[in-house]
Amino acid sequence: MKKWIKLLFCLITSLFLLLSNIDTVNASSATISVSSSTSKVVVGNTFTVTVKISSSTDLGSWEWTISYDKTKLKLVSGESNVADMFQKSGTKSQSYTYKFKAIGTGSSNITVKSYGAFDINENKMSMSVSSKTISVITQAQLEASYSKNNYLKSLSVEGLKLDSEFSKDKTEYKVEADSNTEEIKIKAIADDSKASISGNGTHSVSEGENKFNITVTAENGSTKTYTLIVNVKDPNPIVIEIDNKELTVIKRESSLKTPEGFEKTTIELNEQKVPSFYNELNDFTLIGLKDSDGNTELYLYNINNQKYTKYVEVMMNDVKLFPLEIDKSFKETTTSSANILSIINEKFNDDEFISSKVIIDGIEFEALKQNINSEYSIIHARDILTGKDNYYTYDSVTNTVIRYDEKGNKLVKEKINDYKKLILALGIETIIIIVVLISMLFKQVINNKKRRKLYEELEKRKQEELKSKEINNTNEKKNKSKKTNKKKMIIEDDKEKKEDI
Repeated sequence: MKKWIKLLFCLITSLFLLLSNIDTVNASSATISVSSSTSKVVVGNTFTVTVKISSSTDLGSWEWTISYDKTKLKLVSGESNVADMFQKSGTKSQSYTYKFKAIGTGSSNITVKSYGAFDINENKMSMSVSSKTISVITQAQLEASYSKNNYLKSLSVEGLKLDSEFSKDKTEYKVEADSNTEEIKIKAIADDSKASISGNGTHSVSEGENKFNITVTAENGSTKTYTLIVNVKDPNPIVIEIDNKELTVIKRESSLKTPEGFEKTTIELNEQKVPSFYNELNDFTLIGLKDSDGNTELYLYNINNQKYTKYVEVMMNDVKLFPLEIDKSFKETTTSSANILSIINEKFNDDEFISSKVIIDGIEFEALKQNINSEYSIIHARDILTGKDNYYTYDSVTNTVIRYDEKGNKLVKEKINDYKKLILALGIETIIIIVVLISMLFKQVINNKKRRKLYEELEKRKQEELKSKEINNTNEKKNKSKKTNKKKMIIEDDKEKKEDI
């Protein structure tokens, strides 16, 4: 029904336009403008276009057809043919939104054709039309057009002077600051307005070297990092060597944050008082140390042996853990238990405990794993909230821990002793069976030799008998031949005698 109404309306509007061509005077004018959310779009992406008709007088009716290059753009939504009329009195403008998808590279001009409009008194309006040109490019072309400039235009520290004049090609600078300096303000300006900067602004500093990175990211995503080292003077630095690295003790309390469960206090190092934190439940004393890069971390300080251990804590299942080393005796017992079980039962063949490491919330724990790919590990840690040292089973899938079952381990040990006895009995039985089998095999070998010798003797006798028979047969043949020859000779002699007579 709506289509018939729209078609009838278009016919009426077209008729009005045809008749109005007879008139030589236009009552008023209207403008059709075309605007877009972008002038450049990547193939495959979509964008919106707005076509607006506006007039200084009330609009009556209007129509047009949207025009564009169909090899470059595809109309996704919006009516390509518009034929409309005022919805209420006093309508001086109306907007229509189109959604296009870019399908081919090149330029396309979006405009309208076959347009016309009448005012509310059905007088034809003179028209002016604008257009919008869209450039369609590939992703590679877009990225190639991005700026690669990732340089700084200037770098300064408020109230302080760089060790050398700034140059965009030089990426490291140093600044000297007084011992009472607690913060500095870095001001960096990019060489290209399209680039972004990280590292600007106010930063806290402490005694010694403080390193700051100012990173410039160009429009195309490439980065360049400038390094600023702020050296806050310390007349009497306390330097500590840990794992072949020199660390400086933090002397300024404002540079450190009090960890939960600890109280602020001070300790004496090298005849100097330095800020520290103390936890009475665990008898933990923490001090702040800073490395050559300006990174500050808390270390557990043992006053008795003056040993430093990096302080870390992991919060899991409402349990706050501090990693500990696995005791040698526990490791040997657990590992030997798994080894014996693997011998007794085939299902344990892949479950031998091995020493390993696991990372929990970024913290490394020494661990025992049943195999390298196991989801479960045994770790040793102190529960900071209770002050107790426990062994835990860690589940890497759910990221949870439960206390290791010591009773279960004792039951395993008891079973191990039973298994040891069983292994011993099985071993003795196996040895007896092996000895019996060897004896039987040895006897069989001897019997086989006797049979072979007897067989050889029988064969020899048989051969001798055959040889003897052959000799006898030969002799008989010779004797028979002799007898035959003798007989012939006698017959011939008799014959000769008869002839003589």
